[in-house]
Amino acid sequence: MKYFFILLTVLSVISIPAHAQRDAIRGAAATANTDVNTKTTKLPEDSLQWKKGGDVSLNFAQTQLSNWAAGGENSLSLSSTANLFANYKKDKLIWGNYAFMAYGIVKAGDRKPVKNSDQINMGSRVGYQMANKWFYTAALLGRTQFAPGYKSDTIRISNFLAPAYMYLSLGLDYKPSDNFFISFAPAMGKATFVRSSDPTILLSSGMPQDLIDDGKKSRYEFGGGIVFNLNGSYFSKTVTYSSQLELFSNYFDHPQNIDIVWDFQFRVALTKFIASTVRINMMYSDSQKTFVSRKLPDGSVIQEQHGAMLQVKEYFEIGLFYAF
Repeated sequence: MKYFFILLTVLSVISIPAHAQRDAIRGAAATANTDVNTKTTKLPEDSLQWKKGGDVSLNFAQTQLSNWAAGGENSLSLSSTANLFANYKKDKLIWGNYAFMAYGIVKAGDRKPVKNSDQINMGSRVGYQMANKWFYTAALLGRTQFAPGYKSDTIRISNFLAPAYMYLSLGLDYKPSDNFFISFAPAMGKATFVRSSDPTILLSSGMPQDLIDDGKKSRYEFGGGIVFNLNGSYFSKTVTYSSQLELFSNYFDHPQNIDIVWDFQFRVALTKFIASTVRINMMYSDSQKTFVSRKLPDGSVIQEQHGAMLQVKEYFEIGLFYAF
């Protein structure tokens, strides 16, 4: 499986871009013109149309209590996000790249700060038009996080590149507009990498127990997937939204159990530099274990391993915002 995943990577990198590049070279040669006075050949101006941009946000909240009769705790929270993209289209070739990063921390009372948001999502998709609105595509997607994550003060369940997920796919995209596409990927490889030897982190990353017992820290799967992507804006981009749903089935290990990842964002620009944002992240993976707290009769609390569960994270933020 490992070697098939590597082969799939090589084919995706070489095949589609090479075909598209050959077409672009032929087109440029056909439209080249010669300056009869200087006897030099001039190529037409590059018709490559880049679209680059993104936005960043910073949100801050603080509560300070002094002799407050109703009770409560002092708290401090800080969160930030960054959305970046760089896309181009030339002739029949399209290439889209994006990165989404988020990180936030919260401190309540005398307890140590903990994170409440931590994401690194990146992707690159190359397509070559085969027919109206249909493209041959190769895509590479990756997900990880910045910092350690804890279930309790003593139980670490994640870290930077622990886990890191990578998806590589070959297939077809149906793209009726710039704001929507569906990607059908009958050949998709999924790799899970864990930069840790901690059994708790390995289990929570989706590593099977038999691979952990063999000392493995990576897992390779082959299957098929579908990606739905929708984005748009209203009122001169005062209101924007984006949604991406990823589905993956392992052909050789319980293919009926579908891995699901859904990212949704809805933003309203209140002023040029202030915006409110709602973000929802949902995940489900049959192989990814979770941990639940159980209180013992003596009052102590322990963490027990649980089966796969739907993971949901929701944010509502108001803060500084800048788009470019």
